[in-house]
Amino acid sequence: MSIKLNEAVGVPKGIVDAGEKLYNDFKSKVTPMIKDGQTEYKVNFNPVEPYMIGDEEINDVEIDLTLRPDSDEYGEANMMVYRKNTIGKVGSDYVLMKVNKNGKVILSIDKPVPEDWSVKDVIDSINKSKVQTVSALSHELKHEFDDLKTPYTNVEKVSEYQANTEMFDFPISAIQRMFYDLYYLDEIENSVRPTELYAKLKTKGIGKSGFLDFLKKEYFIVMESMRFSVDEMVKEIYSNMDSVDELLSQVDIGTDLNDLSDDEKVNLVLRIAYISASNNRRQNYGDSLVDNDLEAEIGFMGDKAKQFDNYQKGFDKYENNVMKFYTDIEKYLKTTSKKLIKKLGKVYSLLFLSLRYSIINIITFLVKIN
Repeated sequence: MSIKLNEAVGVPKGIVDAGEKLYNDFKSKVTPMIKDGQTEYKVNFNPVEPYMIGDEEINDVEIDLTLRPDSDEYGEANMMVYRKNTIGKVGSDYVLMKVNKNGKVILSIDKPVPEDWSVKDVIDSINKSKVQTVSALSHELKHEFDDLKTPYTNVEKVSEYQANTEMFDFPISAIQRMFYDLYYLDEIENSVRPTELYAKLKTKGIGKSGFLDFLKKEYFIVMESMRFSVDEMVKEIYSNMDSVDELLSQVDIGTDLNDLSDDEKVNLVLRIAYISASNNRRQNYGDSLVDNDLEAEIGFMGDKAKQFDNYQKGFDKYENNVMKFYTDIEKYLKTTSKKLIKKLGKVYSLLFLSLRYSIINIITFLVKIN
């Protein structure tokens, strides 16, 4: 019964326990290795007992830890799973085939540290960041679990996911934030959010009484995305014309910046952001399809060329109507955020009843977002 409940919620049975065991095993292996001046470490081990996630088990772990002295503080670990992909065919489409070795998980941990970091402070920060690290590990284990269940993914999904991250440094904050929201609400990430949430709740010992307050605080980005408005974004751009002028002064716009009205400047910025995002998506899509040096040199032929051309044609609808690009994003953010909140709300059913608490509060909240 509990297995079916976990599956319905989107949290594979045992995944948070696996994340906590992995954290404890990693900590016990890596902390004795930390030395002054050394920033890269590799840990390989076999758990005493395999980590069980649903019907899958992990019996081989490889972790690379890199300390990055580029922060004023000992930042909490940013967990990333490196997964190899190769091009394959499913039906008539080329897709990214995920290369998994059953039972093995490969992780890479980047940990920000100060320039004057010390062994003791690094170890202390690893010990103190249990909640975030267990959540991050559980998050990445869910990606691994999904890869085992679905051994391929759509090239378009991956290319757009990567392209959104490449817009994080766009110099107009309102547009930058929109692309961050797109990344955060990407389908690839949404599939692991319930596991991530449950891991934080369980590690912190938060039961049903504290669920709603924690959800609102921890996933405020999802709440904000439900209210995203292109009109409000554009108003924010107008309120910071200094940033607009700074950006346009670095771009060849073919005319004197002083001759342009504010409306013309803002429209130019919106077009520049669209062109940057669409070029990133095209580039990532093409790079993902390449699997030999000849293709990288002369381009695609046959079915690949047809698939790539069809993908590029998808941008034709925006060439003469850039605002449609943004209104489509608005629609996606609002629809997807509502679906994700409902999905996260189901995690409530997995929690213990720590105090007398009415489920009516949860139902009322979910009804409001419909």
